[in-house]
Amino acid sequence: MNNIGDAGQIKRKVYQRRLPENPNKDYYYILRETANAEPLLVEYGFIDNTKDAEKLKNNLNEYVEAVVKAIAEYANVPYTPPLGTSPEGYYTVQRGDTLYKIANQFNISVDDLKKWNNLTSDVIQIGQLLRISQNIPSTGSTYIVQKGDTLYKIANQYNTTVTELKRINNLTGNTLYIGQELKIPGQNEEVEEEEPEDNNYTIYEVMKGDSLWLIAQKYGITVDELMKLNNLTDINLQIGDKLKVPNNETVSTYTVKSGDTLWSIAKANNTSVDELKQLNKLTSNLLSVGQQLLLP
Repeated sequence: MNNIGDAGQIKRKVYQRRLPENPNKDYYYILRETANAEPLLVEYGFIDNTKDAEKLKNNLNEYVEAVVKAIAEYANVPYTPPLGTSPEGYYTVQRGDTLYKIANQFNISVDDLKKWNNLTSDVIQIGQLLRISQNIPSTGSTYIVQKGDTLYKIANQYNTTVTELKRINNLTGNTLYIGQELKIPGQNEEVEEEEPEDNNYTIYEVMKGDSLWLIAQKYGITVDELMKLNNLTDINLQIGDKLKVPNNETVSTYTVKSGDTLWSIAKANNTSVDELKQLNKLTSNLLSVGQQLLLP
């Protein structure tokens, strides 16, 4: 799950469900009836969830490769990245490698190797991509995303802006995955300046349960206006995305907690179940923990 998370998907929980009539056995037949095999059922996402469907469409290979790498490490067998070769200026850690061995191989120092890869210890993992040269050109070149990278961190490293990085890489969100190749703007390329601060707008960070419709309703604008304001080309949102919204928050929201019902929420907020359902376009009384509801 950590590897899948590093590849860009949400880190979901790990469960083992017990068979009701025999808690020593697993609930799922496909896990239970496997003789001496060690079974594992992996959910990469849910195709009936628009965000997950988009992620699966774009990143499924990365999620699968993350699991292959994890199984190789668990089984203590060598892992070779799918390309078989490392990008120029990088080295893929192999079984038996140490920082000292890699540094000797490329005639560099361990200290430089740690500095260029932001390493705080000598621990490395099979399949890890290490930068082995200080002089990887930043002008019109590419960058391979490392663990812990963010668009802001990469933009600072190459003296550019997050807006420009997203533009030249056709990114609609801020999500990155390890091993992703990003284009880096050249010095002879005109870099777009960050938009000046506009006091008529503020920044809203997308939370679990959010949708463009909910956010638009909250700030008294239409979905089309919200998309145009943020240069969005589709309605998919990621938790943590930052959106520009008007300063006028016109509708309050409520985040569903364990034990909540529409009736208890309506009573606590001096409204009715029918009003809540109509405002939130609900077709049933079912709620989920973390769901956001608009309040009249």
